[in-house]
Amino acid sequence: MINPLDQALAFSIEGRFAEAERLLRSLPQNDLRARFNLGWFDMTHGKLKQGFEGVNCGRYIGVFGSPPIAGQIWKDQSLINKTLLLRGEGGLGDEIINFRFAYDFKKLGANVVVSGHPALVPFFASQGFVCVTSPAVEKGGVYYDYWVPAMSAAYVLNYEFDTLPGKPYLQVEPAIVAKKPGTIKVGLRWAGSPHFEHEQHRKFDPQLMLDLAKIPGVTCYSFQKDLDLIPNLPFDDFGPHLKTWSDTAAHLKAMDLVITSCTSVAHMSAALGIETWIVVPILPYYMWAVPGEKSSWYDSVTLFRQEQYGDWAAPFAKINARLKERTKLRIAA
Repeated sequence: MINPLDQALAFSIEGRFAEAERLLRSLPQNDLRARFNLGWFDMTHGKLKQGFEGVNCGRYIGVFGSPPIAGQIWKDQSLINKTLLLRGEGGLGDEIINFRFAYDFKKLGANVVVSGHPALVPFFASQGFVCVTSPAVEKGGVYYDYWVPAMSAAYVLNYEFDTLPGKPYLQVEPAIVAKKPGTIKVGLRWAGSPHFEHEQHRKFDPQLMLDLAKIPGVTCYSFQKDLDLIPNLPFDDFGPHLKTWSDTAAHLKAMDLVITSCTSVAHMSAALGIETWIVVPILPYYMWAVPGEKSSWYDSVTLFRQEQYGDWAAPFAKINARLKERTKLRIAA
């Protein structure tokens, strides 16, 4: 007999969301795994805070966020003259997504310290915050009065989708990038980390994206780095130049448009305020749970959703058509 949780996941991967949700809601309410998964469904119904109440249950079963650290988690205490650690967790994309909340705690009067992956810390520090590496925090080498797990910061700050800040929150000077006259600069990224547990569900044939370079009126650039590289690309490959996240951010800032799978590059681009088109699988990550092509998380994002499992041609047909419209508007202007 199939485990109900496994069956619900199978339904969800196939896009049979109503069946998956009914099955999960039939399980005991003290089942943390069911509550974790139902958090995603609550978000699809537009209930961000309620959704996080479910998703946060994943912390107790090791499927969401990072293990706790020493000290008191902030709730609603005064932060005047207090030091608050916004503790980065999850993947690189998660750290970029939730860096925005450092500004909220600063407005509340806190001396904010942000921890993160060593690769991201120098760029985060360039935004005007004290930043430390996650290993330094875990070794007890950082002082703070309170801390907040970054992936739950939206919940701690009582955000709902209609109040969630979607404006750009990262800044960088753009790199100087040449382009063909009369074209728009389009950055492309077709694959993310193979270590993401559902990587197999978001992968598509890179040729679907490479074909976008054939559209008149675009100059394309590859932001693919280290993995899933394609030799002899028919356009500029930025990969060798992206040695740091500051490099990546500067090159992204030079783009008119970025088209990418759901990766950390997508979040960096959107956080910089670049028009960003993201290709998402039929079962998307939790911040893309609300149906539709727009997202409260980023004003600059448009989502192109897979509608049938295994079929990537349909969302790319929409991207192709939208990009042709985009270039026509640019030429007309």
